[in-house]
Amino acid sequence: MLFGALGAAALGLTACGRPAAITSAIQLPPVSSLTSIEVAPGLRIHPRSEWGADLPPKRPMGPETVKFLLVHHTASSNVVPDPREVIRQTYAFQTGPSKRWPDICYHFMIGPDGSVWETRAGSLAGPVVADATGGNQGFAQLVCLIGDFTAQAPTAAAQESLLRTLIFLADRYGVDTDPAATTTFVSRGSNKFRSGVPVTTPTISGHRDVTFTACPGNLGYTLLGGWRSRVHATRLQRTDPGPTKRAVRLGVHLT
Repeated sequence: MLFGALGAAALGLTACGRPAAITSAIQLPPVSSLTSIEVAPGLRIHPRSEWGADLPPKRPMGPETVKFLLVHHTASSNVVPDPREVIRQTYAFQTGPSKRWPDICYHFMIGPDGSVWETRAGSLAGPVVADATGGNQGFAQLVCLIGDFTAQAPTAAAQESLLRTLIFLADRYGVDTDPAATTTFVSRGSNKFRSGVPVTTPTISGHRDVTFTACPGNLGYTLLGGWRSRVHATRLQRTDPGPTKRAVRLGVHLT
């Protein structure tokens, strides 16, 4: 989560990022010239090379065991002319002296226009371990909405892309998306759960479920229940064979 003018200190909370200047800025090509990869029906994702070809990870990153999906927001402006600028600022802060992470912690980020971006290197290829402030490093895929959803909802386009991304990740890693489903992991240390403590959380969680933080915003957090229900309903509809059909076994019609 990126905090704005008040900052995390004023709220007594933890922030996982903040906008920062890019020292090696380049001229980004127009968005209209970019391409994206179709990873699932109705979901296209821009690869990392389209925003950060000049910003490689600082260190190698290993794989993770995916147990749940974690929703964030950047808490930055909701006016986003080009999502790549916010993504590059996020990279600058999270790899800089304040965090010293090897790359952006979020696996994917979503713009108000509904565009989806691979932000942690290798995330399109497989389950790359994330850096996190919730002690859940190595257990969660992080999806971050660009904007501040304290008192404003994400755009319809952003919410639709979020749902499609969560469905894609749940399918890919076998995450149970029943709205009542939970998972348990052993904390690797946070301001909410000390290292070694078992933590049980919904399989689609908000950042504040695992850390003392405002992320993903008060209004954003209230939408989580609806997002869980829609994700699960969509997955059920996709696999539901429809009305029961008569089966034929050994020539006998069964109803």
